[in-house]
Amino acid sequence: MADHIARSLLSAMPSRSSSASTATDLSESSQSSSAGHGGIPAAAAATGAADPLSDKVKQLEQWSDDLECQLLTGVQKFREEDPMATSSTLKEAADALHVSILDEVAPSIVGGCWEDDSEANIATLAAAESIPVDDDYTAGIAESVDLRSLASLLRATGLFMRWSAQLLQPNFVSRLKSKSMILLYSKLLATEMKVSPTSPAYPDVPRFASICLFRATYGDDAMTTTARRLFVNSLDGCSYLMKALLKGDQPVPRLFSVVRNVHHLIASTPESIPKMEKALESLTDSNDDSGNQKRGLSEVLVATLAWAFRSQPPFPGAISDRRSDLALEILRAMYVLGSNPSISLPPKDVMTQIGVILCELLQLSNADERLYQIKLAVVALLLNAPDEYINYLVNNGGIKPLVDIMAYQTSLVVVEKRGSSAEDAAAVLPILLVLLKLTQSNESALKIAKDEVFPPDAEDAFEQRAKAEIAKGESEGKVNAKNMAPLDAPKWTLRWKLIRLMTWIESNVKRSACELLWVLCDGDSTQFVLRTGFGNAVHFLGIRGFVNLPAGVEM
Repeated sequence: MADHIARSLLSAMPSRSSSASTATDLSESSQSSSAGHGGIPAAAAATGAADPLSDKVKQLEQWSDDLECQLLTGVQKFREEDPMATSSTLKEAADALHVSILDEVAPSIVGGCWEDDSEANIATLAAAESIPVDDDYTAGIAESVDLRSLASLLRATGLFMRWSAQLLQPNFVSRLKSKSMILLYSKLLATEMKVSPTSPAYPDVPRFASICLFRATYGDDAMTTTARRLFVNSLDGCSYLMKALLKGDQPVPRLFSVVRNVHHLIASTPESIPKMEKALESLTDSNDDSGNQKRGLSEVLVATLAWAFRSQPPFPGAISDRRSDLALEILRAMYVLGSNPSISLPPKDVMTQIGVILCELLQLSNADERLYQIKLAVVALLLNAPDEYINYLVNNGGIKPLVDIMAYQTSLVVVEKRGSSAEDAAAVLPILLVLLKLTQSNESALKIAKDEVFPPDAEDAFEQRAKAEIAKGESEGKVNAKNMAPLDAPKWTLRWKLIRLMTWIESNVKRSACELLWVLCDGDSTQFVLRTGFGNAVHFLGIRGFVNLPAGVEM
């Protein structure tokens, strides 16, 4: 099948002569959602003009649609005639993509195909350097650049690199990940491409260039690692990326792709962070008339998050609206930044903005899966939040939504039992640790959480049972109760689920659940046993020194 995919790509590749220059006025049909407005109408649609695109360009778009569907869903869209791919066929397809992109970008420079990679690199570098660094790339060459064809080629290239990574055969895409090609993607990304002032609709070439940049630098194999380090250290790639990040009024899918590149680089190549900061300093003016100060990476990400959340239509918008994806990617990037000990905290006013936005995000509905994933990303971000955020969460209704998240996550683990031990930990550990941190540090947070886990309307019945249990006079060590089961933990309640986690197989989950319940029990060993049961509590109490554990039991 792999061989058939490559051959299908070769047969779908548009030739230079088949590309119509008038196609530059057309919007890429399925991927051109505008920032907050669901898309820019194509010029052809507005005028009722017929689609002038060649059949070859349409075939290439269909090939990309089919491969993308297969990558996302696993549904095979290609016939399985050839079970094994030959290296020569795969290399031929990759090189055809390479030369076709160059032919679109700089037809006057590119002279044909090259057997030698060094000759190909020279031609690619010439094509990349022909792209001006300002925002007027298409002003002088609109007649020679078919943006629809270029966007289709870039999209196919990104998908082809993604597919090659799944095949674990990165070598045949070497020209697509070369230093000069990384430069070409970078310059296309940072350049605004409008055909003319009277025809603002256009295929989103910068977005597909951003996707190609991500696919060329995402991975751990030697070729991809080299490409990533070349982008960061040799090509001034962070400047191109920050220029793209700062652009206003750009489609949300493109902005999402740019932020995904930022997230990936700060996670995989931390030395990119100061380069991004330096690039932003040079790109933002600290001495303008409005008195704006130079902005760092955190400030830009927070501003972009605020726009995504507060722009119209109301967040998160229709299913096709990508603002929720953008917000999620920003939160994950901010988490990576906050986890880096070498990165200082943003200025106080930026920290306040972050706190405001996080509290607002926590108030979102749990019913929409997109919003719930954002709330889970907020939980992860709170793991590294400064202490001053705690009062802010308490004063702005942020604790109750966190307890609701804990209730749902514990249901996934305890009731639905969806995953393995590692998956259980990933699902429930962050929220346990966040609430533990909050309840340990703030009395108001402790009271709110305690009232949610041990509801006040059930306390009278619990107190009566507790008195009766203590009256039995049974004790163990420093604990004045020895009830083996919890006195009041009805099945399916939040306290029942937390108690179940006390004996969970994953040690971090078990310890965190015990620590949280210990805090909710005011650090009182007797109350801890009354609420959770001696059988569940004995190991933790032994660690705490309240009971003697049998010899040989691990502490």
